[in-house]
Amino acid sequence: MNEQLTRRMAGEIVVSDSPGETLRKWREIFQLSQKHLASLLGVNPSVVCDFEKGRRRSPGIATVRRLVETMVSYDRAHGSRVVTTMAGQQGNPAITSIQEFTIGLKIANVVKAIGGEVLAGAEELERPIYGYTIVDALRAITTFSGANFGQMYGWSNERALLFTGVQFGRSPMIAVRAHPVKPRLVCYIQPGNVDELAAKLAKMERIVLVRTDLSLGQVQVGLGKL
Repeated sequence: MNEQLTRRMAGEIVVSDSPGETLRKWREIFQLSQKHLASLLGVNPSVVCDFEKGRRRSPGIATVRRLVETMVSYDRAHGSRVVTTMAGQQGNPAITSIQEFTIGLKIANVVKAIGGEVLAGAEELERPIYGYTIVDALRAITTFSGANFGQMYGWSNERALLFTGVQFGRSPMIAVRAHPVKPRLVCYIQPGNVDELAAKLAKMERIVLVRTDLSLGQVQVGLGKL
């Protein structure tokens, strides 16, 4: 799992149009400050800062590999929090897809890509998110424990949670309300209905609540174009 995570991180940084921003995203996922990462690498903090700000030439493959191996080794030495989270996500049948963006994207752009209708939280549309998770709501009801719910958040809670199999729209938002970690966007894919309570809870938590009448396949195509 460590090697798989290392390859994923390195690949994202190397192919990204903004490798510095992608490096910053991963550094924050591992909860490392620029100063701390620089200390682990044995370099001046300005080196990490300059890479992230694009003030230095994009790091080569060898440098990228050293960066990601350092972060993964740090995680392993402190309980393997990130690696364990990744393993749990892959094994959960209710989580049908979980992806991270290479850079932050405005919620408004994501909503447009999935043909979404905003039901609450329009004032939050300019905020960035860094990934999305698609969840089978019916499976989640029968298989999720409290720990499983946290697995939906991937590397960051600054993300979209998209639910399929929603009948009334109340249960997912009640679950979101009860959990200490909140997403930035909740979307119901072809819901049967959306209870007014769901919109009320979304407003209370400053969450953008959206519905879309596109199919799951169409939503995935839209997300894939971002």
